[in-house]
Amino acid sequence: MANKIRKQKIAATYKVKEPISNFKIRVKIVQQRPLLAELLENEGDTRDSNFLEEEDRIFNWQEKVFSPFEVSFYKNETNCLTESQKAYYQEIKEKNIEGSRLYTYTQNDSYYLNDDLLTKPYKTKLAIRNQTALPVLQNRKPFSERYNKMVIDNVPDETRIRTNHYLYMDSSTMYVMVDLSQQDKILTSSDEDTEIVLFVITYDRLHKILTVNPDFTDDYYYVIMNSSGIQFNYWLEHVSEKQSSLELQQQQSEMQREIKEQLMHKEAEIFRSMQLVLPNVYKYFIKLDILSAHDFFFDGLCISYHVYLPEHWSTSQSDSLFGRTQRCNLKNNSAYFSYASQISLEFQSPTELDTNNLSSWPQFLLSVTSLDSWFRYRTEGYAAIPLPVLPGLYKFNIPTWRPSGSIINSFRRFFTGGTYELEDITFCSIPKGHEDKILNKSQLNVTSSGYIKLKMNIIHQTHNSIKNNDQLGYFQKLSTDKLMSNIDNIFEQFKAARERMLQIRNLNT
Repeated sequence: MANKIRKQKIAATYKVKEPISNFKIRVKIVQQRPLLAELLENEGDTRDSNFLEEEDRIFNWQEKVFSPFEVSFYKNETNCLTESQKAYYQEIKEKNIEGSRLYTYTQNDSYYLNDDLLTKPYKTKLAIRNQTALPVLQNRKPFSERYNKMVIDNVPDETRIRTNHYLYMDSSTMYVMVDLSQQDKILTSSDEDTEIVLFVITYDRLHKILTVNPDFTDDYYYVIMNSSGIQFNYWLEHVSEKQSSLELQQQQSEMQREIKEQLMHKEAEIFRSMQLVLPNVYKYFIKLDILSAHDFFFDGLCISYHVYLPEHWSTSQSDSLFGRTQRCNLKNNSAYFSYASQISLEFQSPTELDTNNLSSWPQFLLSVTSLDSWFRYRTEGYAAIPLPVLPGLYKFNIPTWRPSGSIINSFRRFFTGGTYELEDITFCSIPKGHEDKILNKSQLNVTSSGYIKLKMNIIHQTHNSIKNNDQLGYFQKLSTDKLMSNIDNIFEQFKAARERMLQIRNLNT
């Protein structure tokens, strides 16, 4: 091997085409010769025999190799608590295993690179970011006890389910270690020379990606040093054997079988979702894509949506009616989310079309919140639109508004966070449970905010074609009946008030 030293250890990622069980790596570690021996060209005693002089070993994927300390530790049955540790005890007892200075930690071992993980609660970076994305709602004070409360509607809000989105990775890790302690020293777990990481191997089963940190060596070697100042050179060589023709055929047949099973499962799933519906049931599929938010003042935006279902409407997946995007910072006064979701609704129409008694159409309700770097939480805006009636692709630019208050509330909003918010999000449209002909929102002071861009792709599934009967007109009238009735009521009241003014004027004259 050449005497070229790599200055920096860099991890490498490889796409794995063969089964990971065939993976093998050769590790060789050699103690460096003292400078004095090289100057005197002494070929005799050039290394310290009290430490590791040279060792060479080939490791398979997830192969468990015990260290001298592990052998002495697992020989005592009282030290073995978990199932894997009890299996190690039986293996060492039956095979009379002796420890190796080159050893491994597999996915069955409780080993962490960072010692703080053994004493502090472990949280991934993504979990920490999701935790700070929005305040913990269950720890917030009740709405009636908040100092900046403003009760708009007395109807209690229903429980909303919020789900976080995590990156799923089915990965396993293997550590290759070396023991560089003195051979005549009593082994203890606290000795820093007994556990030195040579390299880490991580395999992502989902994407079939292998990560080796540091990378395999070619014409160079890596250097490590123990606490006594003795340096060691080590090499990492990929020695996996290529598959034979028979193994390749078996692998191809196994892949074909898995693909066939996946296709059969997908066909069954499509058949269940596209089976014929009852004559008086209409299925309404929504492909939602929340694109971006624009012209909002504060950073760290997050959009929550809620689909309000009136009478005769239902869904088999109630969780899909609520959702929340990730937290996104502004760039050029715009926040880009690209949050995609799918919603499936069912409408149970009456057997006979009674156009005089129609229920309202589902509403799509939006709320925009912000959380800056100082953890100041603010409500940025609300919006509501009725879901489109006809199938097709729709693009919306939805303006938003937010409740406003006095100048004190504006200062509080800017400096400490916390703003007026709706107790019931349905109040941004027609409140839940509202049955009167007149909806009075005059007590609500609002100010305009930014706007939201989103796309909807609407799909209908019915027993018969909508275009062949009067259902299309029924759907259109169903979506506009509430609005038109409210407008008619307003005109009637205006007409009655005008007549009363004319009567009073005539009496005065």
